[in-house]
Amino acid sequence: MSHPQQFYSVEKPERHNRMVWILGIVAFVLVAALAVSIVYLVSKTGESSSAAAPTTVTVTPSQPAVAAEAHTTATSDPSETTSLPATTEAPPAVAETTTEAVPTGSAVVENGQCLESEARSFGTAADGTSLVCIYTRPGVLTWVGHAENDGSVHNLGDPCDSSVDRVAQDPSGKAIMCGGTTWVGGP
Repeated sequence: MSHPQQFYSVEKPERHNRMVWILGIVAFVLVAALAVSIVYLVSKTGESSSAAAPTTVTVTPSQPAVAAEAHTTATSDPSETTSLPATTEAPPAVAETTTEAVPTGSAVVENGQCLESEARSFGTAADGTSLVCIYTRPGVLTWVGHAENDGSVHNLGDPCDSSVDRVAQDPSGKAIMCGGTTWVGGP
């Protein structure tokens, strides 16, 4: 009779130990690769956020800097002195960067074009005439004269009396007009 233990090989525990070591090494390599990937991604994200917004720097040259003033050096003999000449160094050449100014508004001139951002805005021409920017035809904004603005503030849709009310402004300062029985945004 044979014992059941004879069917097990002596090599099985060695093979098991070898497999555990191999799996341990593979797990260590995967954890190390994951850690390196995380560090790389974090450092890459930090670099991209600092380089995301370009900035324009304008440098203007100032007065030349004085590198050294005249120095007098005394020796042991009081009659002998040595004078060093004053030197000035010009600043290094710097490339100047210029940016074009973006217009923030149009010239307020009667029958002159105005910008979309100025629609329903009041403006004053050079001669003191009060103008308002309105659509004179689809897609065309023009500075035009208007009835007297009494300075009152109303909301669009509020009731008005066209026999008395002409031009006013809404709470944001935009021009509104009495359109018969209610305040409207424009013609």
